[in-house]
Amino acid sequence: MSSACPSRGPEDRRPSRATRRLLPYAVCLLLLAGCGIGPQTDPVVVSIPPQTAISVPTTVVSGVPLSVQVYLLEGSHLFRVTRTVPPGPGMQPTLSAISAPISPDERSQGLRTALPPSVRPLRGSITGGDIARIEVPPGFDRLPVQEQINALGQLVFTVTADTLATGVQLVEDDKPVAVPDASGQLQDRPVTREDYAVLAPRAS
Repeated sequence: MSSACPSRGPEDRRPSRATRRLLPYAVCLLLLAGCGIGPQTDPVVVSIPPQTAISVPTTVVSGVPLSVQVYLLEGSHLFRVTRTVPPGPGMQPTLSAISAPISPDERSQGLRTALPPSVRPLRGSITGGDIARIEVPPGFDRLPVQEQINALGQLVFTVTADTLATGVQLVEDDKPVAVPDASGQLQDRPVTREDYAVLAPRAS
């Protein structure tokens, strides 16, 4: 007995639901395949433009010279002059000013210094807020006592005029050194202007 296959209607020849879902993805894959970049046989060098260095301007501030009061000797009294020195940290400008040799103009006024000549400025710092600790000037111990007194008067008046210090302590190897006051008595404490009041400048 022969059986005939039933003929399908138009609705049976339409794509299934699953096929319709996959169709957009297939189209996208075909488009990507047509527009894709094929493998390169040789490497392509990509040139990157060199970066331009940015120069930052730097400002060099030159120090303004400082006017420092220095006490020299005129006879048996101190005499105040003004010296110009380069700027510097801490007590450096003051100690550089007092360490400088007598200028021709100062010598012509009859001024001198009791501080022994040195190849370098004195060194010191302010400690405890108001005490200037200064290294013993080279050759200070070889001076006559009166010249030591004169030199100390110069140091004390100059340092207390230009800094916040109210007293001076000479040190050697960071240890206090006893120094003579105006009467010649040794003092191991910081000395002040009162200790050398007899050397004060004459009233003008």
